[in-house]
Amino acid sequence: MSVYRRMEPDERPEWSDVTSAGSAQLRPGQTFDPHYHDCDEYWLVYGGRALVSVGDERYIVGPGDIVCTNTGLVHDILAIDAVLEMFWFEGALVPDGRAGHLHRTPGEAAGHPIRTLPPG
Repeated sequence: MSVYRRMEPDERPEWSDVTSAGSAQLRPGQTFDPHYHDCDEYWLVYGGRALVSVGDERYIVGPGDIVCTNTGLVHDILAIDAVLEMFWFEGALVPDGRAGHLHRTPGEAAGHPIRTLPPG
């Protein structure tokens, strides 16, 4: 058995095909970047609410929701109520795939401040 606080490509069990996994707490005003991966990614929201984009679609997500993003699809966190708590999991990389957040433009790489999500 192996126990990790966070898994990254260079810090994970040798037998695992998971690219990355961990938890995050995000707040309005923090910077986030529209990005994609050379693997599938999943976010499990367990606290707070957020407006997220996946491709051309936008969704309000909250506790218990799982955001599923397939390889190559740009996704982003646009707005959050007080605090968004989530767990992310990135699957196996495609052959010759690159780990981490990938960007189509320098503007995407720079990111943007996360807005405050209106009540509702």
